[in-house]
Amino acid sequence: MRILSVPRENVSRRGQRTRWAPIAEALRRLLARGRLQPGELLPSTRQLALSYGVHRQTIMVALDALCAEGLLHAEPRRGYRVAEPEPVLAVNPVRSPARPFQFRLASTPSAPWAALDGLQYPLHAATPDPTLLPLRELRAAYAHVLGRQGAATLDVREPWGHPALRRELAAYLRRARALIPERLLLTCGSQEGIQLVARALLQPGDAVAVEDPGYFPAWSAFRAAGAEPCGVPVDEHGIRVDALARLLGQRRVRLVYVTPQHQYPTTVTLSAPRRRALIELTLAAGVPILEDDYDHEYHFRGEPQAPLAASRDAPHVIYVASLSKLVAPGVRVGMLCGSAALLEQLAAQREHSLGGGDALTQAALADWIADGGFERHVRRARRIYAERRAAALDSLAGAARLGPVELTAPDGGLALWTRWAVPCAELARRALARGVAVLPGTLASLHGETQGLRLAYSRVSPEAFGRAIRILVAEARRR
Repeated sequence: MRILSVPRENVSRRGQRTRWAPIAEALRRLLARGRLQPGELLPSTRQLALSYGVHRQTIMVALDALCAEGLLHAEPRRGYRVAEPEPVLAVNPVRSPARPFQFRLASTPSAPWAALDGLQYPLHAATPDPTLLPLRELRAAYAHVLGRQGAATLDVREPWGHPALRRELAAYLRRARALIPERLLLTCGSQEGIQLVARALLQPGDAVAVEDPGYFPAWSAFRAAGAEPCGVPVDEHGIRVDALARLLGQRRVRLVYVTPQHQYPTTVTLSAPRRRALIELTLAAGVPILEDDYDHEYHFRGEPQAPLAASRDAPHVIYVASLSKLVAPGVRVGMLCGSAALLEQLAAQREHSLGGGDALTQAALADWIADGGFERHVRRARRIYAERRAAALDSLAGAARLGPVELTAPDGGLALWTRWAVPCAELARRALARGVAVLPGTLASLHGETQGLRLAYSRVSPEAFGRAIRILVAEARRR
């Protein structure tokens, strides 16, 4: 019986795993070259251990690994034998021309967001500034939950979301937004809520009425469900309800998606007359509304209007919101409110996919809200954002005196919609080369026709925003 060997320098002495792995690899090569034939009995583990200069147990670990791969099989009191090849492996595969493998995608994802890290002037994403968070309070909330409930907190798997947070958020919506939800379902951010609604209500070929310009990540969710986003123009009073009425007469629209409080990306607020007209029109047509109230609290002129979903005459409105705009982008907690029958279906979808959310984070947020810390943080953040907004408007007023930019100050939101005297896509590209990231309106338009730049002021100091505007002005004036 032949003794198999490999050069001993190939067998590492640094640890049990690295000692058996080269032996197993050497045996694989011998099997691949035909040096070991099917049915052949290997030398004993004692002989192999002497040949390789390792402990017998190391040899057995290597041989057992090959048994797990189906290359060997162990015979009681006899040793290890080379396995017979599986019949399917003896068939010569059909060879295709040599080229890199590519996955065939069913759909093309939309353009990715620019990363916030590494950007000197991140004006493209109207997300909250995480440096404003009261970290001590949040640490205390996590510690309190773990100290009170221990490992049981990590064992919660509830497709509806953590019961304590659902109770606290329902009470908060009543206090802060005049909304009394029939049912409330927690989601992984508002985007998951939009996706759940799209999968439940839309079928391939359906039409969805969306604001144009509008929130293009939502369009991706509708397209993923096979539906077609159909643009409805927006003016200084919000979505054009008369244009929506014409669309309803031309297409079988299955859903209307709107951002009435601070329209994305223009930040205009839907007027009260249009709110009533929108509710009446869609209710008469039997078309549900998906209302995205993504930054309700950041309203700086008067009191914000109540959501569409707060109306007693709007049983067809599905309400989606998120804590990501109130706490931090990485806190992926959103909520869906609406008809109990519909939300039961959406909760069943979650149970079959995610199963639930981050129970520990949800429990800690519930603790923080119950203690009053959440609303204290929102009030403080709103004051700071109001100061940054005022400084941003001053910077843009200075730029307007030079001629290249126009702006109408909105009532709220964490960004400003501006119009420049040059093509905005080209201006955004040139500004990015100098460290200023902005959102060009062409990205938020179904047909790429909308001019304008969305400039977020929430994550930068007033001084940094002013420097970014000076760079934009210089690029706009450069021919």
